[in-house]
Amino acid sequence: MNSLDRVIETRRTVRRFCGRPILRRDLEEVLNLARLAPSGANLQPLRYIAVLSEEKCEEIFPQTAWAGYVKPLGTPPEGQHPKAFVAVLADTEIRKTGFEFDAGAAVENLVLSAWEKGIGSCIIGAFERDAVRSILKIDEKYQICCLVALGYPAHSCSYFDTYDGDIHYTIDGEGNFRVPKRPLKEITEWVE
Repeated sequence: MNSLDRVIETRRTVRRFCGRPILRRDLEEVLNLARLAPSGANLQPLRYIAVLSEEKCEEIFPQTAWAGYVKPLGTPPEGQHPKAFVAVLADTEIRKTGFEFDAGAAVENLVLSAWEKGIGSCIIGAFERDAVRSILKIDEKYQICCLVALGYPAHSCSYFDTYDGDIHYTIDGEGNFRVPKRPLKEITEWVE
């Protein structure tokens, strides 16, 4: 297995983070790889707000919802909050619709390159957009696609193939997440 395969196979969502700060240099490298993702018609409507300020991270945190299947255990406890957030924005003056595909590709680059550096991530779509817009002073021309929470993991997470169709992730007795994935043969049809 090559290193890219290993990064993809081992990257899972992290919901508890240790106290180690993320270096700006590392986050810049990750964001540079996010911006290199494909963009429809090469319009490149995405913009990023990188938040490393502990104060701002703590202001954003209560505006987010975490791990719906395992509430409240899935919410990072005090002392294990994210050390950074990235707000992924779409400039609607450049592209009004269709930017979701650009955002998906860019965010995947972001989380995989972060994981290659040992930085865990959680892509968050459930958050109070108006509050985050206010906290980060985001102009109305930008649609907030998602937030990505970042930090060094304080737990492990593994996947397993589910054969009973249950897609609900769980937390074991040690606080580690177990994530079921549908088997390849269940989701793939071949035409040869």
